[in-house]
Amino acid sequence: MTKIEINGVELDALVDTGSSLSYISRKYADKCKLHIKLYYGRISMADSSVSSVIQNCCRVTIKLESHMYENVDVLVMNDLCADFLVGHDLLKKHSSLEIDFDGDKPPLKICSLTIVQISPVSLFTNLTPDYRPITTRSRRQTQEDRQFICAETKRLLEEGIIEPSISPWRAQAFVVGGEVRKPRMVIDYSQTINRFTLLDAYPLPRIEDLISQVSTYSIFSTIDLKSAYHQLPLELSEKQYTAFEAGGKLYQFTRVPFGVTNGVACFQRVIDKIISEENLEGVFPYLDDVTVYGKSQNEHEINLDRFQKAIQKFNLTLNEEKCNFSSRSVKLLGYVVENQTIKPDPDRLRPLMDLSIPT
Repeated sequence: MTKIEINGVELDALVDTGSSLSYISRKYADKCKLHIKLYYGRISMADSSVSSVIQNCCRVTIKLESHMYENVDVLVMNDLCADFLVGHDLLKKHSSLEIDFDGDKPPLKICSLTIVQISPVSLFTNLTPDYRPITTRSRRQTQEDRQFICAETKRLLEEGIIEPSISPWRAQAFVVGGEVRKPRMVIDYSQTINRFTLLDAYPLPRIEDLISQVSTYSIFSTIDLKSAYHQLPLELSEKQYTAFEAGGKLYQFTRVPFGVTNGVACFQRVIDKIISEENLEGVFPYLDDVTVYGKSQNEHEINLDRFQKAIQKFNLTLNEEKCNFSSRSVKLLGYVVENQTIKPDPDRLRPLMDLSIPT
């Protein structure tokens, strides 16, 4: 424990070397008169079976001993165990953390602390010999699309998924979707880096083989990884290739963007590697859709628990709204598997069945 100061208010702070982020109690956020913003996310606790929804965050300036930390983003938690929790986002600004115990032996030095994360990946290892920077012309946007792109850009900046760029490359952002589908901001790399990127031949699982294997089991959970590509950090030297224009400014991705040639192969390779290295059983991934299965409820629970621990270990995030746990039937890649029987997914067939008879 130590003392910190925020807006002239002294708080008791817990230094937690196991926490990747810093937090403030909701009670003391109000006491310090901090401006609280909305935040959408879920964090995993030390007990891997427990998670907590975080709905707010704030930006603060912190005084700790003789050090000042300006414009630090911290999360707000209702039932925090201390007034403030100091995590790795502050601790990593220093070369080391020293704690005096007044013992008579010389200092004990251990290895540095770190958070397990996915290693940066490479998307553009194999480029054609004639590759060169391409700058595409700015697109005309409707007022509505401009506002949407600005909002998305702001969100991606706050989440650290993109950053300002000085790259010689420039793709264009635009909006897809509309009345039927939720609008999304996408980047058109077809005229820039995709022109010069050779295909990564890493294979996707064969759908027929996957369905046949899954159909031999009885209990299923389907797991969806949230914004899957954005969970993979990009090699520092390759960020420049992802540069794009949005709102009259130039940005580049720090994580794998959607729309690049080898994003699919790259993600499949990473998820396959995690499953292999962690020796997971009863887990079959198809990109960001992962099926966990078992012949019995007990076998399924064991496989699911090991998978969830591996995901937390590598700091990956699930889209819990799209996850389905412990079901006796599963919809997967256009099929329904139940009681060891494979059938076409009726939702996929409905547009065909509802077609009017030709005249």
